[in-house]
Order: sequence, then structure tokens, then C-alpha cells
Amino acid sequence: MRRLSALLAVVVASSACSFGGPASTPEETPQAEPSAEPSVGQQIEQTVQADLGGVALELEVADEPRERAIGLMGRTEVPDGTGMVFLFDGLSTSGFYMFQVPVPLVAVFVRDGVVVGVEQMPPCPETEPGDCPTYGPDESYDTVVETAPETLPDVAPGDRLELRD
Repeated sequence: MRRLSALLAVVVASSACSFGGPASTPEETPQAEPSAEPSVGQQIEQTVQADLGGVALELEVADEPRERAIGLMGRTEVPDGTGMVFLFDGLSTSGFYMFQVPVPLVAVFVRDGVVVGVEQMPPCPETEPGDCPTYGPDESYDTVVETAPETLPDVAPGDRLELRD
């Protein structure tokens, strides 16, 4: 039980799967539970069409703390042109990590519709979440897009993100 509690605390604290806003702490954020079907991961019904640096995307919307905490954990594939957008209520500096994410991802950090950082995130083979590296830009952000690296090979700081209903 202690191991599960420690795992959940780390998942909530920094995931690729991330969470939080400027004042969030593990005590204030609902704890994430790993998916019952790790090969599938969570499936979020709400999606949004987006344009990121001239690339059209269909993104699942993770706008609740629990959704952000789980993110793309357990996904065995992220098809080209798809991914997840993490929407925060304010600015965040939380790190993202790749625990239980078996495929590589690119995380695009955005503030006010402009890319402020891009991180290539390889899978983390570690069995303990605290052993996985965290990723994030040197500045705050309000939105993160995660997708397969081949979907956004040329995205760079200064590119624009447009979300359409």
C-alpha cells in the first residue's frame, strides 16, 4: 500500500501526464489511478481540432486534474495527427514525465497561444516513477500538446497553437 501511495503521489506531482496549476500540490489534487487496461490508457471523449505550427491535429482534451495526471499513460500508440492537449487554469511550471508511457512523445509547451518550449520525451523503462526524468521548459506555460514525434517534427518556439471548437 505504501508503494501504491508513493506511486500515486509521484504521478500527481509530475506526469506525462502532468497536472496542476500554479498553486497545486499533491494534497490538493485528486490522485490518479493507473488504467485498468495499461495497453489502452484513458480515453477522453472531449476532443478539439487544433493547428500547431501549420499542422492540423485532433486532440483529446485533458482539462481536469485527474485527466492531466493520467495523460497518455498506457497508450501503446498515438496515431499521426492525434494526441492530447493539457489545459491549465493558470500558468504552470509542473514537469512532465514518461512513467508507464511505452511510446516516445513530443511535448509542446505553450503560453498565450505561442510555443515556449519543445521536449522530445523517450519512454522511461524504470519500474519506479521517481526514477524517470522530468521534462519542461525554463518558462511557465498554460497549455501542453503531446503527440507522436513524427507528427510535429519541425515545431519550434515561436510557432502558434490555435484550438478550434
